[in-house]
Amino acid sequence: MMTKTSGLGSLPLLSISTLSQFLDDFSSGILITDEEGLIKSANQEIERIFGYKATELKNRSFSSLIISSQSQQLLAAYKSIINGSENIYAGKSFEAKSKKHNGELQAIEISFNMMREDENQINVVQITDISKRVLLQQQLYKKTITDPLTGMYNRRYFDERLTQEFNRATRYRRPFAILIMDIDGFKQANDLHGHSFGDGLLVNSTAIFNQVLRQEDTAYRYGGDEFAMLLPETSKEGAIEVAERLRENFAIENNIKEKRIKLSLSIGIACSPDDGSTQKTLIGAADSRMYHSKANGGNMITAYDNNPYLTRETGTLLRSLSNLVHLIEKNRGMGSAHDGTVHSQNIRTLSIELGNALALSSERIFMLEQASILHDIGCLYISSATLNKIETLTESEWLEIKKHTVIGEEIIDVITPNNENELQQLKRIIGQHHEKIDGSGYPRGLRGDDIVLEAKILAVADTYVAMISKRPYRAALTKQAALGEIQQLAGIHYEPAVIDALVELESKSL
Repeated sequence: MMTKTSGLGSLPLLSISTLSQFLDDFSSGILITDEEGLIKSANQEIERIFGYKATELKNRSFSSLIISSQSQQLLAAYKSIINGSENIYAGKSFEAKSKKHNGELQAIEISFNMMREDENQINVVQITDISKRVLLQQQLYKKTITDPLTGMYNRRYFDERLTQEFNRATRYRRPFAILIMDIDGFKQANDLHGHSFGDGLLVNSTAIFNQVLRQEDTAYRYGGDEFAMLLPETSKEGAIEVAERLRENFAIENNIKEKRIKLSLSIGIACSPDDGSTQKTLIGAADSRMYHSKANGGNMITAYDNNPYLTRETGTLLRSLSNLVHLIEKNRGMGSAHDGTVHSQNIRTLSIELGNALALSSERIFMLEQASILHDIGCLYISSATLNKIETLTESEWLEIKKHTVIGEEIIDVITPNNENELQQLKRIIGQHHEKIDGSGYPRGLRGDDIVLEAKILAVADTYVAMISKRPYRAALTKQAALGEIQQLAGIHYEPAVIDALVELESKSL
């Protein structure tokens, strides 16, 4: 709430009986109130501002005219001032939202004054309608964040929103994606048909972007013939789906045979936290991938860099498996309505953070990330009825679910027949993430140091995310309750160092 200096200091001291006529000449709305904030008198400007007659307002609290989120704070400031307490509210005015008689919301400025004449105390609430001023400020701000040609948001607002989204995603450990796009063939079209025609192409691009945008997504003119999108709550796989729809629509809409024009998009994708821990690194990743798409002929989406830890063939196969997990979760209702991959994405995000907290090398972090995506790939062979069963599982159903780790190991073996050692660490993490350090886990009953650290990290991340997520058979636990339960199992089921790292991470967002 903004404050600034008030201005009713020139009001002369008059008796209540002679005050009303004087107040009607005031350009601001004036309420005379008692010590509880109840209205005793109102001038004509108040009637204009709120649409109530003065008689309708009598004995109502002035705070009832303010929207509920601000009313109690303003009433507390009022009582403090009229009681003569020294405080930060004295001599200040406040901007607030109020509700008119017809239900419309409007912006007002409100201040409080207390005056004495002999034994009488006059409490004054001064209200000014600032709706026009606020509207003008909003219009001027909109101009500063809007590209004048296309009507899209501009680069300045992209930077502003990126900061907000990055801070939100970091605080609440939620994913988001960035798309950077460049129009293939735009320069040639501009040179062939002129700048006015080129401007028309840019304007028409806005409508194509709007066809693809989901409710929370935003598009920006990044500069020249480059555009950007921010996709909140979106994993890499979800961003690829959006980008593919955009790429296809754009190519269809901009195949203008009579003008000898065939435009397309080169798109680069970066996702937080997978592709960087700062805004600069995320933008850099999306930008460099866009240029990779352009350098390889355009009309292309690049979402990954060449990985130094895997052969190109194995990297491609892993990405195919990741997409399969995405489809499994989406079709089996294991994600959210927004992007369908919240379950694995949350585990991936938390696993990466825990791995960094425990100082794992970049190669080990990479394998941990892949395992966090693929750890339940073996569930492909388990029926949805068993996975989503609300009632207690039968012994045979429980044995069926326990097979998913071994099946996951076998799937990893299948995709690396020519290089058996390349994904052995990934296979170990997937196969061991349900083992317990006291030997009570499955499938092999491994103990302590026989379980790789990455599997211990994934076990904690998987368990914790499940505890704070709603399931068909139970409600989600609060973070505090989940941490309390999981801490009790430190040294029994879970590695104490991993639990300590989890508690430290979560303490920042509680």
